[in-house]
Amino acid sequence: MVGLIISGHGNFASGLRSSLKLIAGESINVEYVDFEETDSTETLKEKYYTSLKSLDNCDSILALADLAGGSPFKTLVEVKTEINKPMEVIGGTNLPMALEISMTKDMIDDLSLLSESALEVGRSGILKFEFIVHEDVECEDGI
Repeated sequence: MVGLIISGHGNFASGLRSSLKLIAGESINVEYVDFEETDSTETLKEKYYTSLKSLDNCDSILALADLAGGSPFKTLVEVKTEINKPMEVIGGTNLPMALEISMTKDMIDDLSLLSESALEVGRSGILKFEFIVHEDVECEDGI
């Protein structure tokens, strides 16, 4: 079973928790870790280890952070090097990615496959609205 940690600056994680709960309901084996203004990276690391204890029943961990290269991301990478459990860290998390992974992580037990799915869904969840004007086409049948 794959456990999920969602983290980011400010209330990014708790905001995603609220959105995910509204859209798909509560999910098991998901931890949300906010990196608040008053936190140091050591405090953040302690929060991650607390989350990992809650996910102790999981065989592997997928960690989603808001910004690649930000403190939550870098601290998760550091934690990854310190634990004896398979863990993947992805930066650039968006709502479509978090939603898809929170709903499929219990069906896909392969951490690598789940990570690739997260990247694919995250990319495909980004688009620009294009307003297309269609010329009126007259039909002989009036339809």
